Amino acid sequence: MAHKSVYPMKRFLSIFFVLFTLGAALAQEADYQRKYESGKELLKGGKYELAKELFRPLMQEAEGNRYAAYAHYFFALSSLKTNKPDEARLALQQLLQKFPDWPDADNAHYLLANVAFEKKDYPGAFAYLEKVRSKPVKEDGENLKRHYAQATTAKALKELQKRYPDDQVLATVLVDKLTLSTDPEDLELARQLDEKFKLNRAEQITESAQTEKKDAYNVALLLPFNYNQLVSDKSARNNQLAVDMFNGIQLAQQKLAEEGVKVNLLAYDIGNDADPMLKLINQPDFAASDLLVGPLYGSTIKAALAFAGQRRIGQVNPITNNGQILQNNPVAYLFQPSVESQARYAANYALQTFPVKTAVILWGASARDSTLAHHYRKFFTEGGGKVLAFKKMAQPTVGQMEAALTGYDETKLGHIFIPSTQQNVAINFMSVMEKNFEAMPVITMSNWLDYHMINYDQYERHNVHFIFPEFVDYRKPEVIAFKQAYVAKRNLIPSIYAYQGYELMMRFGRALGEYGTNFHAGLQGKPAEPGILMPGFHYNGSNDNQYVPLIKFQNADLVLANPIEMK
Repeated sequence: MAHKSVYPMKRFLSIFFVLFTLGAALAQEADYQRKYESGKELLKGGKYELAKELFRPLMQEAEGNRYAAYAHYFFALSSLKTNKPDEARLALQQLLQKFPDWPDADNAHYLLANVAFEKKDYPGAFAYLEKVRSKPVKEDGENLKRHYAQATTAKALKELQKRYPDDQVLATVLVDKLTLSTDPEDLELARQLDEKFKLNRAEQITESAQTEKKDAYNVALLLPFNYNQLVSDKSARNNQLAVDMFNGIQLAQQKLAEEGVKVNLLAYDIGNDADPMLKLINQPDFAASDLLVGPLYGSTIKAALAFAGQRRIGQVNPITNNGQILQNNPVAYLFQPSVESQARYAANYALQTFPVKTAVILWGASARDSTLAHHYRKFFTEGGGKVLAFKKMAQPTVGQMEAALTGYDETKLGHIFIPSTQQNVAINFMSVMEKNFEAMPVITMSNWLDYHMINYDQYERHNVHFIFPEFVDYRKPEVIAFKQAYVAKRNLIPSIYAYQGYELMMRFGRALGEYGTNFHAGLQGKPAEPGILMPGFHYNGSNDNQYVPLIKFQNADLVLANPIEMK
């Protein structure tokens, strides 16, 4: 009997072990799937660092893990989204080595091309795109190429086009850029490419060759004057920006006339309603404009941009730093440096100025803060710097801020970049600086100057630099003269918008006078120059101001840390 009872028990234990092992395997596979799906949701929601933490273990090949290949891909995508192109490239290269028959290899090659473009490795990017076979991915690759080509200067594009003479995307973007030039060699190259690729740009090229110098230039001011709503105090306040800017522009008009450049100012009341803008661009007289200033709001900007691009009329937005609104329109400009340009300039300044090439980057709650931080990390690391910490500080206590800065000393940490416009972030940060650091360089935003709970001597002691595109040095003789003229004419103290209006009209009015209606190549070819009232300008092949004023305290006065040196 004993012999008969043992055999069924062994059999039961064997079956139990198999079922247990199978159950464990199924549980493990379910865990892989849960992490994979959660990672994708985090990626979709923009939580890239958290997504990477879930994809990282899934990249290891193991029994039951069906997600290793895709985990590599999504890890790389998350890395690219957090401005870590080297990390993304490594993950993609591992993916293609480990899984050479992966059915979505085209997407990996596309992403590798994206990484190469970010690193300005154009031959590498083109080589990866040539490996793409899928028609939809190939079309996306052409759009990717177009995007980066549009962000490249005409000079660099000409060299690329020599290397890839049969690439239609490069040729098309280059021709669009060359039509802004008045140089005969540029226009001849544009004609040759237009004929070779049948781009139908002959009319634009001819117009560029015939840039017109005029006795008088028509400048359309598309600003929210709110003429029909000035009965309320609120409307009066809302239109103050436009009125002050207009008053500054009028003074510039007088100065330009003294210099021999006649400007006709045509004011249009354009607010946030698209209908008046659409009606205006359909009026024949409006097509005679030589420069558009404004509009300021999204619903009207799009219509004005399309009109300006079609008619090749210069357009400048006087107040925004959102470079995306330009939509790669070659005749549209920002008077201000874009957020990306601010980050690039500040990062390069830090690399050139601070002896230790390391940084801690902390940023605030807004989307703009995050964008500045991510761009800064990208440009700082590309320039050879090392980021020791990178952290969001939305509503930090003093303790949390202190924890974020613990463990660093001034021999190993070069500076701190903290793009945040929140008062509590500024106050708590400076409290920690007072306690833990003596003279650690800091770069932040000009809003901090408005937070009166922080003494200005703290900023001077801690070598705090402020990104301040709107800075006006009120001790400057030209500023004093402008203020006196403005008060004499308006019996009012000029606001920042009056200073900006004057500077904008002088900058673009002189460009019209010097180069004519097709002033773009001339403006973009100028070296960096000090402004009249404001610190300076440098368009440098770009459509936003590449010069970014950095301000700091020196002997209790605000001074420009990076003045433009005229050669």
